[in-house]
Amino acid sequence: MTRTLFFLVALALAWTTGVNAAPAQGGAAAQAEQMLRERVEAQAQALGARIEIALGSVLDDRLSRAPCQPDVFLPPGTRVWGKTYIGLRCATPNWQVRVPVDVALIVSVPMFVRPMAPGSVVQPGDWTYSDVNMAAWPRGVVTDDKALAGSRIVRQARAGEPIPPDALQSGARMASGDPVQVVLIGPGFTIKAAGKLLQQATPGQSTRVQLESGRTVAGTMRDGREIEVNL
Repeated sequence: MTRTLFFLVALALAWTTGVNAAPAQGGAAAQAEQMLRERVEAQAQALGARIEIALGSVLDDRLSRAPCQPDVFLPPGTRVWGKTYIGLRCATPNWQVRVPVDVALIVSVPMFVRPMAPGSVVQPGDWTYSDVNMAAWPRGVVTDDKALAGSRIVRQARAGEPIPPDALQSGARMASGDPVQVVLIGPGFTIKAAGKLLQQATPGQSTRVQLESGRTVAGTMRDGREIEVNL
């Protein structure tokens, strides 16, 4: 991206956050990156990740031929991390372009040091840690080695790659009556409550749990004595 194009993209992003349209190029670029970081900060904190942002090139001469103070927007359905894009549009003259963006969430995760065949039991020393871009693994990966030791491999797992959760069967089976923490997830909120398991289960299995209020709910057992319930 030329200095002119990068400045226009950065200026557009900064403008959407209420920034004056006249700051120096370096300040506008810094504020553009800050805005993008704020959009993914919650996901990054939940994963313990660091954020890396790269703005792509825009091969559209309208940005230099007919400059304006453009509006920046996320098209409907566009995710805010991974390889995605933002939109820039101008009312006068009327034009609209897309700017590719790569937002990476870098996390240190366990990876097997050797191929693991189905039926084998994971032992300490079978894995090491390495950085991975979580945005490149939308189906999820194992991030905590507490889920590994004693687990059984249920499908082939490669060495040197993030470990998919569905490749493991935890050796930690919980019995009916065991105390658990229930994570209730609804639109825009998460609530944690104490409960009691009503049937034996291992991580990844569906089960039923009774809350302290006496209400019975169904959910999925996760590692760490947690039952995830989607409301």
